[in-house]
Amino acid sequence: MAFLENLGKAAQAAAKKSGELVEVTKLNVNINSEEDKIQKLYTQIGKSVYERYSATGEASDEIKEACEAITVHEQGIKGLRDKIAEVKGTKQCIGCGTEMEKTQIFCSKCGARNDVAPTASAAPAQQTAAVICPACGAALPAGSAFCTSCGAKIG
Repeated sequence: MAFLENLGKAAQAAAKKSGELVEVTKLNVNINSEEDKIQKLYTQIGKSVYERYSATGEASDEIKEACEAITVHEQGIKGLRDKIAEVKGTKQCIGCGTEMEKTQIFCSKCGARNDVAPTASAAPAQQTAAVICPACGAALPAGSAFCTSCGAKIG
């Protein structure tokens, strides 16, 4: 009988510890959630400080050094993106930022003029076109809203 009593007490102790463990785990999840919120706010504060520095050029020496480092990294990212565009033979539209072929003069999304002289490599892209410009007869990619050769609105 003493054995069963001891077994019952052990089971109760185990159940209590299990309940404590569940409660502690829930509380730790809540702590982690609150810490994540704090990290997001720190990021937001930092971004705000950097944007203010970018606009005014004013900041404490400590902040200015970090902001200048961010600017260097942004320039590095821009250089890498430019290399990717060069490898792909693309550029970004000056009007809307849409990726477009280097040979396109007008953006097919917003119609903005992006000055560049067409090259001989434009012909293969035109062979797979699904739309013909009613104004100039240029072959265009499917879904084009504007002609990439003359800038005419499609549809």
